[in-house]
Amino acid sequence: MLKNLSVTNMLYGIGAAIVILGALFKIQHWNGGSLLLTIGMVTEAVVFTYSAFEKKKEEIDESRRTDPYDPKAIIEAQKEYVKQIKNAVKNVSLMNEVHENQLKLAKSSTGAYKTINTEANSLAQHTYFMSKTYYSILKAMKSK
Repeated sequence: MLKNLSVTNMLYGIGAAIVILGALFKIQHWNGGSLLLTIGMVTEAVVFTYSAFEKKKEEIDESRRTDPYDPKAIIEAQKEYVKQIKNAVKNVSLMNEVHENQLKLAKSSTGAYKTINTEANSLAQHTYFMSKTYYSILKAMKSK
């Protein structure tokens, strides 16, 4: 909801709301009416000054528009569309090729991972047996 609002329009609304509240406070003779009116009027003055220097929105150059029923324009648009589709097909083909290469690499890596896993398990077993042996030696040395 808020992303469609411009800052200038939001400040206009906030400034106007503060001015209206200030006027209400003044009419009812409540405290703070003068302060609210001053804040609201200053806000409005700043926003109006800012909006005086805001950039003009880009307008469409009507002279560059083509007749949507002009056969030449339709043919040119179709040629451009075909060119873009061919480029998209080429890009998809390249992406498929890269994907296939990644799959081949993953398949060839599977054997290496299995070997690494086997070696790591073997290392873990040898470490466990060595640890058991050292523990037995230390235990025997302590008992003497």
